Amino acid sequence: MAKLEELSELLVSEIRDFEEAVKRLEKIREAKIGIDLTELKSVLSNHEMVLKNQNSNVQETYNKFANLMKEAKIYPKWAVILFIVSLILNCIIILYLVLKGG
Repeated sequence: MAKLEELSELLVSEIRDFEEAVKRLEKIREAKIGIDLTELKSVLSNHEMVLKNQNSNVQETYNKFANLMKEAKIYPKWAVILFIVSLILNCIIILYLVLKGG
């Protein structure tokens, strides 16, 4: 009989604990906990602005390099013209010497 009383007391105490846990869960469910994303949104918008600025900086640098590559010249114009004129004069002199000597 004593065992039966102990078991029933244990069962009653477990039921009370379960009822209290259910009440606490109902309070939590009724509280409707919401997630506040405003701070996250502001951080993300700031990060987006930083990325846009970095992207525009990279684009500007790329455009500068592209313009430099377009304007880049290995030899100045005067040197190229002088080289061509010297080639023509050398050809004329060689032809003159070959024709006069032969």
